[in-house]
Amino acid sequence: MTSQPDTIEDPRELEEFIARCEQGLRHQVRGDSAPFLDMWSKADDVTILGAIGSYARGWQDVKTHLLAAARTLQWTSVSVERLTTIEADGIAVAVALEHMARDAGGEGDHRTLRVTHAYRQENGNWRLVMRHANLVTAEDQAREREILGGDR
Repeated sequence: MTSQPDTIEDPRELEEFIARCEQGLRHQVRGDSAPFLDMWSKADDVTILGAIGSYARGWQDVKTHLLAAARTLQWTSVSVERLTTIEADGIAVAVALEHMARDAGGEGDHRTLRVTHAYRQENGNWRLVMRHANLVTAEDQAREREILGGDR
C-alpha cells in the first residue's frame, strides 16, 4: 500500500521560484549579486560552470565565483527564453536561452547564453543547485545552419 502525502505540492511554487531566479540573474548581470545569491542552496554539492569557461563547486566557491563575475558584468537588459522545465520528486531542470544587451562605447553589444539550471527542494523550499552556461557563438550558428539548412 502506498501512502499519499499529506499535502499536494503547488506546481506554481517552482514557477514562482524560477521567476525569482530570473529576476536575481538580472541583478547579477548588472553587478549586484545579492538577489541571485539568495536563490542558491548553501550545500557543498552546488556547482557552476560559467560562461567565461570557469567552474566552481561548493557554496563558498560558487559564491566567490558569482561575486567576482558580477564585478565584470554590466549588461543593461536581459530576457530569458525558457525552452523547457522538467520536475519530478523535488528535483527540477530548466533549459533556457539568456539574451543580454548593453551599450559598449557607443555601440550595441549582444550575447546569448545557452543555460541549464538544476533546482531541488530543501526544507520545503526550492533552491538553485547548478548553473551551466555557455556562449552561443557566430560559429555555432553558422554550423547549425550548415547542418540543418536555412535560417534559425
